[in-house]
Amino acid sequence: MARILLIDDEVDILKVLSMILQSRGHETVMVSDGNEAYQKIGSEEFDLMICDLRMSPVNGMELLKLAHDVRPAMPVIMLTAYGQVDTAIEALQLGAFDYVKKPFRADELLAIVNKALESKKLAEDSNP
Repeated sequence: MARILLIDDEVDILKVLSMILQSRGHETVMVSDGNEAYQKIGSEEFDLMICDLRMSPVNGMELLKLAHDVRPAMPVIMLTAYGQVDTAIEALQLGAFDYVKKPFRADELLAIVNKALESKKLAEDSNP
């Protein structure tokens, strides 16, 4: 299955995300600090990144830009709290695959994850 980087400064959210994704056979790497996430994106291979928009000191938009520059084939799903939809739309314009509003349902999250992974596979198959 896929190797997925999870980035959120709320550890409880990371645990829930990881549990949902691991139940489907995915390997997850949890990061609660933006600086550590910055290093992981640059040094490790992932099939997908799921990242919260609002964090400090490094926010989700900065991590999205880095991921897009360093790993352009890796889809990125942004997590956003209610009321941040404008920011989520901006993230889509910067290259995010999609966004999920918190609180999220497991089936909603998994549907978007599956679409992102399928999209990545199709892109890889068409550009061997």
